[in-house]
Amino acid sequence: MIPTAAVLLHRSACFLTVLLMLAVRASAQMRVVAVGDSHGAYPEFVTILQRVGLIDGNRQWIGGSSVLVQTGDVIDRGKQSRECLDLLMDLEGQAPKQNGRVIPLLGNHEVMNIMGDLRYVVGEDYRAFATEQSEKRREEAYRDYTSFLTSHSSHHHAAYSEDDAGRQKWMADHPPGFFERHDAFEAQGLYGRWIRSHAAVVQVGDALFLHGGLNPAIHFKNIKELNDRVHSEIDRFDSLWQSLCDKKIIWRYMKLEEALRQVQEEWAWIQARGQVEDREAVQQMQELSGLQNWLIDSPDGPLWYRGLALEPEETLKRPLEAMLARLMVRYIVAAHTVRPKFDIASRFDNHVFLIDTGMNKQVYGGRGSALEFRNGSVTAYYTDGEPQILVPPPGGATAPGAQPK
Repeated sequence: MIPTAAVLLHRSACFLTVLLMLAVRASAQMRVVAVGDSHGAYPEFVTILQRVGLIDGNRQWIGGSSVLVQTGDVIDRGKQSRECLDLLMDLEGQAPKQNGRVIPLLGNHEVMNIMGDLRYVVGEDYRAFATEQSEKRREEAYRDYTSFLTSHSSHHHAAYSEDDAGRQKWMADHPPGFFERHDAFEAQGLYGRWIRSHAAVVQVGDALFLHGGLNPAIHFKNIKELNDRVHSEIDRFDSLWQSLCDKKIIWRYMKLEEALRQVQEEWAWIQARGQVEDREAVQQMQELSGLQNWLIDSPDGPLWYRGLALEPEETLKRPLEAMLARLMVRYIVAAHTVRPKFDIASRFDNHVFLIDTGMNKQVYGGRGSALEFRNGSVTAYYTDGEPQILVPPPGGATAPGAQPK
């Protein structure tokens, strides 16, 4: 899972594309549309993009020079995550032909999936990756897994027994499409490469867009530093995972929780023996075990932070204003936390806009939505109901002449 030269080249090309976009003056970007968590709700995702005039009935880009920012959590929970990914990827390629841009951002669920945290993947999602060879692939994987367990039988408690009941449980936990999906989200996989090229935070005009939120208590110099740290941690995770697989400490297709348990048992066995044969492996196991302290897994990080949605405004108002002034932006657009009334709303004197309205109705009971910034005005659109005009941030939205960064 260590990024190859091809992966790094792809990532550099994606960042170059973003930088080229950021060289365009905001006066030429009269319209920015933000869409939050879709969570596999493909029909609703399509409907809201059509409602705001970004795509037509054939799901082709008709948004002209508009900028679409999708703030992450395209996947998990819903039945059609793959279709949502494919649509965004297609639109990302189509929009520049009309001088438009599509900017997909990292959500916590995108990062969870590339790390093997699959708690919210539904059966339909696995089936979307199944092929005629999936049953054969599962049988081969099961034999490989049992061989791995045998090599660790003296000092590990297996999550699955090797009797018929254990085999059935393993098969149920690894349905057809499981391994194909896993490969697709690896660093060299179709979706893995694409997701790893995304930023956590992007500035367009005088606004910051991201998935969770920016905690004023987090110390960072600028947005580039924050994005660099997120990508560095993802790269480090890939490197650790690959190395521990190569050392036969974990199995390549383990889910994250299983791998962490395997690492803990390995470390306990090493301590009981009182003999360290591979100090690098020990350091890597300890590093992976401390994943909860990484920014990409922290409740205070940009992918997970909910303070802008839930904390009392009087608690954060001054630190937030100071952070915005330091970053030379005027407002933030975030998702991640479903709005209780499934409406787009603002907080902190219209310096923060919250856009997660529970698009996946089967899971949250909400509705699809989009937030449009155009010529200083702010409008909320929904898959049901009429558009709503919102109060813009002080000074208007995406001021003419401002430079996106």
